[in-house]
Amino acid sequence: MMLTVEEYRHELWREVTERAQDHEIYDQEAFFETTCEILRDSEAITAYHPAYTRYRMGTSQALAIDGYDQDAFEMDESIVVIACDDKFTLDEDDTLPTIQSNECKRYFNAMHRFVASAWNGTYQARAEESSETFEFAQFIHEHRTSISRIRLYFITDREYTGRDDSSKSQIDRYTKDGEDYKVSWETHIWDIRRLMESSRAGLIEHTSIVLENGLPAVKASGYDESMDTYLLFVTGNMLSKWYRKYGSKLMEANVRSFLSMRGKVNKGIRQTLNENPDRFVAYNNGLTATATCVKLNERGCITRLDDLQIVNGGQTTASIFYTEQKDRTDLSRVIVPVKLVVVHESVARELVPYISRFTNSQNKVAEADFSSNSEYQVELERLSRATLTPPLPGAIQTHWYYERARGQYESERDRLDTTARKSFERANPSKQRIKMVEAPKYLMCWDQQPQVASLGLQKCFAKFVNSQKDDAASNLDADFYKRLVCKKIVFDTVYKHIKHTDWFLGSYQSNIAEYAVAKYSQDLKRAGTECDFSAIWRRQSIDPEMLGCLMKAGQQASKVLNDPRRPVQNVSEWAKKDQCWANLKKHPSCLDADPVELAVEKPRHASRRKTNPSTTSDIVTPRHGAMNDSQTTVDEELIHDWRKLTAESCRRLYDFASGKAFLSPKSEASLRALMDGRDDSINVNSLNYLISLCVKAGFPLSSLSGRNDEGPTDGQGVSPSSDVHRMTHREFLLAIPEQNWSTIIDWGRSHYLISDDTMAELAKLSRGGSLSDQEIDSLWQLRERIVRNGFPRSVFAPRA
Repeated sequence: MMLTVEEYRHELWREVTERAQDHEIYDQEAFFETTCEILRDSEAITAYHPAYTRYRMGTSQALAIDGYDQDAFEMDESIVVIACDDKFTLDEDDTLPTIQSNECKRYFNAMHRFVASAWNGTYQARAEESSETFEFAQFIHEHRTSISRIRLYFITDREYTGRDDSSKSQIDRYTKDGEDYKVSWETHIWDIRRLMESSRAGLIEHTSIVLENGLPAVKASGYDESMDTYLLFVTGNMLSKWYRKYGSKLMEANVRSFLSMRGKVNKGIRQTLNENPDRFVAYNNGLTATATCVKLNERGCITRLDDLQIVNGGQTTASIFYTEQKDRTDLSRVIVPVKLVVVHESVARELVPYISRFTNSQNKVAEADFSSNSEYQVELERLSRATLTPPLPGAIQTHWYYERARGQYESERDRLDTTARKSFERANPSKQRIKMVEAPKYLMCWDQQPQVASLGLQKCFAKFVNSQKDDAASNLDADFYKRLVCKKIVFDTVYKHIKHTDWFLGSYQSNIAEYAVAKYSQDLKRAGTECDFSAIWRRQSIDPEMLGCLMKAGQQASKVLNDPRRPVQNVSEWAKKDQCWANLKKHPSCLDADPVELAVEKPRHASRRKTNPSTTSDIVTPRHGAMNDSQTTVDEELIHDWRKLTAESCRRLYDFASGKAFLSPKSEASLRALMDGRDDSINVNSLNYLISLCVKAGFPLSSLSGRNDEGPTDGQGVSPSSDVHRMTHREFLLAIPEQNWSTIIDWGRSHYLISDDTMAELAKLSRGGSLSDQEIDSLWQLRERIVRNGFPRSVFAPRA
């Protein structure tokens, strides 16, 4: 049964909501992760890392980013920036919302400005240094002379109205090299229809190469109606131009996983190109490539190539491009032979991997069969369907669904009628899925190779497959699959609980989880013991004792990953190094840790809205409504309003932090501004991070004193000095209309005034939860900060 776009959107909502509740994250974060997995599986991106920033949206100074794919730079010197639609909302209206070209352009312009400000360093000058966004911006700045293309992706759950209008923004748009940083720019719109087509039909991002003058080709005779084969010759100039424009997208996915093309030049190819360009066609084996369609003119010349994929000759292609770049080589006399296999789109996903495998029989790509039809993958799928979870009180037995092909779960489910579909979902819960490309990550962590797991899913998968013996499939059995499931349970549990610790700095959660599992596995091995996977399988969870050990390992991992003395500044890149793992292995055993109780999981699909007994108004933070009720993170800021500190207090803090070498450029500049009586340019995030370091190092918080300013009021002379007044503030905040909260949050986030901790307090407030005095003061001071920065006081107030 084929879903309509409206039905698919509801399915997407449900998946996002479940992820938000399972992972205890906001719905916007869950939307980013869910949709980025679709892009990754569609080979549009290779990986994704969250990094959220919104600044002055709706103005000519707007900046926007939800995440990035740094692995793309290693592939072909691309910078990938991803932004999601801020109007994503989990309403129940069946009407399919639309988005117009101008609104898409605003997001692309905001992403463009982010890249530009990162490129010239102005973003870093005002951003918090400990954030992932800062590190990505710094990466752009440091590698700006090597970047060849910028790829911008905008993801929305609305339908793009300009899809079939040539006058509007194209869904995929490529610009030629120009004066704009001397790089190529791409913009890609992924609307709800494209997400549906990709997740259901195996759609890969399409490319079309137009050959205006036509390219002579000889067609081979054959009888296979699913493919046609051509022999043709392209010039070095032409091939280099294609690679410059499309980069690693020209490479078939399997080849792309094994070969990092960035800056790689084969010495022999380089010598031939520079010394004997006319002989290149005789010396080089050329390329093998596939396409889904070709257009021919009346002379039999190819005028258009759709979805060109190089399955053999990726190194040749990259070497030609980089030789031209580095040596300024004239490639006009270079001729490259090409065997082109045109495979019908309906069978391309099945046949192209085989073409890749057999044409690479003499190199390392052939060592792995990436096809989902391999014996190893088919056997894992069979084991998953034959293995039921143990009977648990109040629960039915289910499967852990192994998805060996992209979209397999959805395809199998969507073929069923309504009744059978519900039965399928009960037997195969969507959160109990193990994707083929994710399984090696769990196995590599337990094999004590977190630096490999940190390479990203595709590269980790390639490393894993290369390490397997030819008879690996014959060693698979039900016990192996149960252990694989248990390793996923362990990893997911660690990942989920990291954010609840007091040592987590807010970034690199996945890297910490990978290293924590590896450290725990290593300490077990050193102690001569083994993990009791049978107990995990019986419970379908880990016990508090094991979680305590894993959390201690996680804290050790966090210290190593965030060590200011690390030789690689970028934490994500540092996690890929053998030295990072070697440093963690030096830490003491984690097996003596105290137990840690597991977070109680809230029942699935619990209401995201809760009516406060004192009012009939539901107050919701729309973008973050799927936050789990159990997440009531207390504001851990030790100083709620830095502007109220005396200059002498700031001086004492400055002297202490200076002596401990805790000062960063941001915190030092902010403290100097406060000491000089200036509070218009302070960086609150850097100051909060600084005070937390100082307090842990022994700085007496009591030594800080504030000015004798009059406390904030609610407009009626109410002071926050008594419990009665605190309750008044609570009632005041709860009475603010829902639509006002949406405006407040968007404005506050765009001006860097609302942190993730504050969002957690707002989520708690929206549910009518019991707020502590500290939380009430924190939210009230938020109101004063926002109003002081220019937000209308009348909007941040109850309806008159």
